[in-house]
Amino acid sequence: MHSKDQVKDALAQITLFEGCTDETLTAVANIAVELNLEKGQILYKPGDNAANLYILVDGIVTFISQSGLEFLNVQRVMDRSRVFGWVALVPEHNRRIGTAQCLEDSNILSINGDQLLDILDGDTRSGYSVMRRLCTMIASTIDGKQ
Repeated sequence: MHSKDQVKDALAQITLFEGCTDETLTAVANIAVELNLEKGQILYKPGDNAANLYILVDGIVTFISQSGLEFLNVQRVMDRSRVFGWVALVPEHNRRIGTAQCLEDSNILSINGDQLLDILDGDTRSGYSVMRRLCTMIASTIDGKQ
């Protein structure tokens, strides 16, 4: 189990949170829940409620997107310190669009999207920075560059 200071330090290394104030990072660390998941465990699948954003601290998680009844030929293996499940920060689209599964034992931070948005609303400069980076992540995913 990591201390809140260790979680805060890990968050500071994540591109999504670059530019956030120390206070905002502390607040996010305080709502982060550490998950230790086993190989093969599924975090979510299409249609599940998208309440949480995830950060892979250690391990490997695969993401397979799904469109309708057929799987797309898209599979992303996320390495250390990757953000996924970002749809939790898009409240108007609160359902998962793919499956996230651990390919090995993994340590993951789970952050409630509504709580994170509340924190970012309280620090608009950090919030603006995070949302700009989120837009870049989404665009990169669509372009296939991530």
